[in-house]
Amino acid sequence: MKKLGLLLMFIGIVLIAIFTLSNIQMTFNVWIIGFLFSMLVSIVGIVLLIVDLAKAIKAEKLSKSETK
Repeated sequence: MKKLGLLLMFIGIVLIAIFTLSNIQMTFNVWIIGFLFSMLVSIVGIVLLIVDLAKAIKAEKLSKSETK
């Protein structure tokens, strides 16, 4: 899940850069839909990474409590 989160976050960042920095002629509606889609992809990637981090912290706490 960590690699999927990283991949989605990277794709979202690349799409954000394309929609904000490129000089492509497009209507405002197309731009806002693309920008919001790229934000959504980035947010999904970040959430997946946070969930993975929480699972890792929980597993570490369990392993520490078992050794004591």
